[in-house]
Amino acid sequence: MVETNARCLIEAVRQVPEPLEEGTLSEWLHELLSPYAERVVVTAVQASRGPKDDQRDAFGLADALRLGAIERAVYKERGGFGALGYRARGYRWIRDDVVRVKNRLKSVYRSRGVQVAGGSVYTASKRGAYLVRLPRPARPLAEFLYGELDALEALKREAQRAMPAEAKRHVDFALVKSCPGLGPVRAAQLLPIVMTPYRFRRSRIGRS
Repeated sequence: MVETNARCLIEAVRQVPEPLEEGTLSEWLHELLSPYAERVVVTAVQASRGPKDDQRDAFGLADALRLGAIERAVYKERGGFGALGYRARGYRWIRDDVVRVKNRLKSVYRSRGVQVAGGSVYTASKRGAYLVRLPRPARPLAEFLYGELDALEALKREAQRAMPAEAKRHVDFALVKSCPGLGPVRAAQLLPIVMTPYRFRRSRIGRS
């Protein structure tokens, strides 16, 4: 066992000549250990039958790496796209939270027999008309959710502005944005996902 500490991890990898099995900290471990190891490989562990434990899994992965039999190596190199990647991730999470709160709002109304359709229930001008149709004990819950929605919508707009602003620091942004159907937001999201075309083994997308 190695403490989840940068100095301890670096010292451990210096002393272990064999491949290491990673856990849920793959991106951080890849970034941390790459300067101190000949090669750091992150892979998705395939489902297997039979006895399983950490030691068996680690030796199995080490043997597959030695034989060149790793079927799926996960690309973890961030390069200069780290800041943009975190902004894109934040935008995606906040956007998903907005959808989640909207669904909860509709569920509150529907649970009390109030029919809601479309997006009018979320607008500030129509909220009052919907709220009065709820029983008085249920209204505070809907009001809390409206407050949460307003805060999240503001954060979503801020995160949406932050992505293209950061993406403009990269020369590839203008090229990606020039593709038909891609606006500044989508192009900014794609950059930290694709990063470089050289990470792909083939120019065509498909099964190996």
